[in-house]
Amino acid sequence: MNPVVRPKSEPHQMTPEELTRGQHLADKLASQVGSWKFLICQSTILAGWVGMNLAPGVPHWDESPFIMLNLVFSFASAYTAPIVLMSQNRQSDTDRRNAEIDHQVNLRAGQNIELLHEKLDTLHSQQIAELTQIVKEQQQMLREMKVNLAATSKEIKDNRVALAPGLIVQINDKFPKATPVKQASKHDKSIVDNAKVIDQYIHR
Repeated sequence: MNPVVRPKSEPHQMTPEELTRGQHLADKLASQVGSWKFLICQSTILAGWVGMNLAPGVPHWDESPFIMLNLVFSFASAYTAPIVLMSQNRQSDTDRRNAEIDHQVNLRAGQNIELLHEKLDTLHSQQIAELTQIVKEQQQMLREMKVNLAATSKEIKDNRVALAPGLIVQINDKFPKATPVKQASKHDKSIVDNAKVIDQYIHR
């Protein structure tokens, strides 16, 4: 029985506990940036900033063209983009490791299926050999039965031939041959002819 072939080494997939603090932070920020919650909050802050700086009777700290707002968004973009890229790179590494794991699993499954096919072929061959042996034994039994039947038929025939003369003698003794019937005389024939003539005369 062939053992199941296993890969020498399997790629290691990092669990959440094995991630560093920076990777945790990058994943968390990337998940927040790419959400509707972040988009709504950013739009609300932007509308409030612009509205407060355009409303009359309110001290304006960033008048049009909103240079400070552009600076804030520039800083936010400068830090958000690398963090998102870090998270994407780590996710790409994770996907690559998962793909390698899937490949190893598929390879192992293919090897196991191949071994299973070999076992099934071996079992099928054994069954065919057993059935062939059974058929040969049955054919041998049939030949022996034919020989026995032929011998029995010949013995019965010989017994009949041996008993036939005695039976014929007994039948001849019990039932003798019948004597042949004598031919009718001329006198009897004339009587019959006269009777026929009388019948014809009466029926006229």
